[in-house]
Amino acid sequence: MLRKSEITDSTTREPNETRWKSLAHLLVDRAARHPDRPALTFLPDDSLDGAEEPQTLTYAELHRRVCAVANRLLRDTGATAGDRAMLLFPPGLEFMVGFMACEMARLIPVPTSYPKPGRAMPRLDTSVADCRPSVLISDQETIAGIDPHRVSPETAALPKIATDASVEEDLTTIDISEDALPLGEIESTDLALLQYTSGSTSDPKGVMVSHANLLSNLESIRHAFGIEWSDDDGDNFERGLFWLPPFHDMGLIGGILEPLYVGGHAILMSPRSFLARPMRWLRAISDYKATISGAPNFAYQLCVDRVDLAQAESLDLSGWELAFCGAEPINADTLQQFTDRFSDAGFRGETFCPCYGLAEATLMAASCRSGQAPSLLDVDKDDLAHGRGRVIRQTMLGKTLPDDASIAKPDPATSRQLVSSGSPAHSMTVLVVDPETKRERPDGEIGEIWLAGPSVTSGYWKRETVNAEVFGATLADGDPAEKFLRTGDLGFIHDGEVYVTGRSKDVVILRGRNLFPQDIEATVKGLLQANVLQCAAVATTGRTGDALTVAAEVSRHVDSEELPDIVRHIRRAIIDDHEVDARQVLITRPGGIPLTTSGKVQRQQCRAMIEAGELSARYQWSRNRFIDDSESVALPELPTRVTREEIPEATEQITAWLLAWLSGHSGEQIHEDGERPVRNASLTPETPFAETGMDSLTAVELSSELEDWLGIELTPVLAFNYPTSARLAAYLAETLAGGPEHDSAANEFGASEGDIQSDIEASDLSPEELEALLSEIENDS
Repeated sequence: MLRKSEITDSTTREPNETRWKSLAHLLVDRAARHPDRPALTFLPDDSLDGAEEPQTLTYAELHRRVCAVANRLLRDTGATAGDRAMLLFPPGLEFMVGFMACEMARLIPVPTSYPKPGRAMPRLDTSVADCRPSVLISDQETIAGIDPHRVSPETAALPKIATDASVEEDLTTIDISEDALPLGEIESTDLALLQYTSGSTSDPKGVMVSHANLLSNLESIRHAFGIEWSDDDGDNFERGLFWLPPFHDMGLIGGILEPLYVGGHAILMSPRSFLARPMRWLRAISDYKATISGAPNFAYQLCVDRVDLAQAESLDLSGWELAFCGAEPINADTLQQFTDRFSDAGFRGETFCPCYGLAEATLMAASCRSGQAPSLLDVDKDDLAHGRGRVIRQTMLGKTLPDDASIAKPDPATSRQLVSSGSPAHSMTVLVVDPETKRERPDGEIGEIWLAGPSVTSGYWKRETVNAEVFGATLADGDPAEKFLRTGDLGFIHDGEVYVTGRSKDVVILRGRNLFPQDIEATVKGLLQANVLQCAAVATTGRTGDALTVAAEVSRHVDSEELPDIVRHIRRAIIDDHEVDARQVLITRPGGIPLTTSGKVQRQQCRAMIEAGELSARYQWSRNRFIDDSESVALPELPTRVTREEIPEATEQITAWLLAWLSGHSGEQIHEDGERPVRNASLTPETPFAETGMDSLTAVELSSELEDWLGIELTPVLAFNYPTSARLAAYLAETLAGGPEHDSAANEFGASEGDIQSDIEASDLSPEELEALLSEIENDS
């Protein structure tokens, strides 16, 4: 075993004491200790199916590549210590080569999400404008594909370095040792990373993470998760397997840097691979005998929904010792369902390790402990609404505590089950504070979560005023010199553990991604076609977590017949601008949305009214897959190949199946004067998929189910290339008849399916952007 719940070995150190001054020193030491040990492995899609070899760099190979690129950076760009360097990479190993090269060269890496080809890059442009980098680091293909007309002049003018250009030449002609690099000048207070949070593109905030912050948090994670140092020679070292992208803090710090920190092996796959087939993630954990992996809550739910018992029984998850879960609200039912589904494969409930954190605290601030089943609290909803966490019953995942064994399961209508986020990370102080009085609240009472400790960063890049407010909070009755980070999260403490109950801010968190309601509201109110007077965007509770609901006031002079078109305009605009689709859109009369006396939207009250069914709506559109579980669609039998003469019949059969499938994944409309909903009344073979409410997960599910039914390999971008049932059915029937090959035929936009496949691989997104896989349906972030 590589892990135990209490570390007592001689290498244990206080979490604020680290072996190294910086990440650069860490890599040098690891390469010297374990030159031939695999450091990083990337699993291309085809490798997960056995058709392609994984790509691996040992610690020595990683060190040589990093030193070569670092020396080239300093030689060719004129960048100097403290300059920022944008990192723009598709999934693969090159990101870490570029990232660590910045550390070696004493530059500050700035990861950014990967855009779709041919699209604007607002997040990249706003980050460039904010941090003023000296260079953009990427791979050759990406650099060649940057259209100067689709990026800002500042982005277009940046010097660009490709990590994969002239690799062999670099290793033979450039100094690949660290001797020529400024290692001796690196200080622990230097910035190791500028992490832009997943917030508004119009107001980017780059969190300044120092080497001291980062190394302290890595040690806190090691201590909380009970991970031992992998210092000994041999094969007994930590193996982490992750699909979270490296521009996400959980993916970078928890998924890549933590395994490297302890001397282990980080095995990586792309988010698209996981989304297309969640079984791939679990199969890779089984095959590579990974000891640690993790993801947001929705990923575990997707495995429950998409991996059947027969598939689960083919896995060996007995070596999976720690499954962390964070980045979004955690659902106890999801954890229990996952445990039940995969228990025969060796997965144990105590493997789950829910945690709480944020980029402003580097990553982790609190966590459950390894080997202990997470605690669950059933609390009274009414008390929660009044700021108290009154416990009705306490259990552990899969267990009932002895003191509460006789208590019946509470009524979900009047109670809410909360998952513990564990105890504070070592060296981290966690307080629950009344945000108005600035006084600490007693255990069991809800307040804002405040943090202090060596992992808390110094603030946002060039945001002195905001930093003083957010990172310089003091208690009304405390030491003025003691500063705290105000997280904006609400929660309470019970038996020494943190329970997060919501947000004091109005941020909508979907699949680990933060959406700012004022941005969504501005989009809706800016629609000339919709004639919206007022708007509220809020998070409401769906089957597996929060979902986006939008309420819009329109003039009383708008005819009822116009309301469906107004909803379509609203949804289309939100999809285009924010890469998500709403769960519900409600159209109200003027005055229907609650406002403060100063005219500001009262979003929390609006949310409560919507969830209680008290917001009066003239018209409502809902995605019914969040409301009820649709019955599975019966699949007609089709041969894997059809003759040319059978194409019309096959097209008709596939079209009928697609319409039936979509009817269970689209929405329902409710008029205020109609008792019964009219579902999909306008769904026809020519209805664009975008108008059915299809999001990225729905599109991937559709592609996967068609693959299973038809027995042919398909790409998740089918809905992009053939965006109606009629066109998709015609393409599939032609393919079954030996017509245009699905992996090479040119589509109507002039790109081959292979090119589109590359485009999707280029758009692999983090948990905060998994709603944005299809460029026709949802734009890049």
